[in-house]
Amino acid sequence: MGLYEGPRQVVAGVLAGAVFLGLFLGAQLVWWLALALAALAYGALLLIIPRRKRAEEIVLGARVTAADMQSAGAALADSAARLTGVTGKLPQPDAQAVQEMAEHVQSIRENVLRDPDDYRVTRRFISTYLPHIVQTVETYADLSGRARGDQAQRLESLGAQIRAFGPVLEEIDRACIENDLAALESEVDALGTQLSRRRR
Repeated sequence: MGLYEGPRQVVAGVLAGAVFLGLFLGAQLVWWLALALAALAYGALLLIIPRRKRAEEIVLGARVTAADMQSAGAALADSAARLTGVTGKLPQPDAQAVQEMAEHVQSIRENVLRDPDDYRVTRRFISTYLPHIVQTVETYADLSGRARGDQAQRLESLGAQIRAFGPVLEEIDRACIENDLAALESEVDALGTQLSRRRR
């Protein structure tokens, strides 16, 4: 399992100190020789004690770290919760459309956490477009309860555009599943080829 770099150096230092005391007090070596051997022991201990990588150093795929995955998962969970949270302020069919958006965001989150390749497919969407979508829906929900007369008509036109976000989220959700399906198809093809060779 290993230790993080700080604790790893502390443990190596403590053990090297014990080596120094053992050599100086126990073996009665001169202090400078005991210190030199303790320093060698310290270096050897650093080589022996494995270093545990921090989350941001663990690469799950090309240019995708565990920290990336955690951050994406948190952002998607927050976005889904915020979208669900405004549905009570919206009239039908807006409430239903926004709830479906939240469900797609949650599905994208599950796919991303399951497969780093899905994160690569959705990285730009998660970091750039999704926050704007959520903020726009929240602003629309806030205004929908306050607009009157001509403002309500203008808001109704905006509602149609906001409902169009749904198919975009659905397409991204489908892209994650398609990515997983393509990977599975490749794996099955490879296994099928190997099995057919063994039968010969």
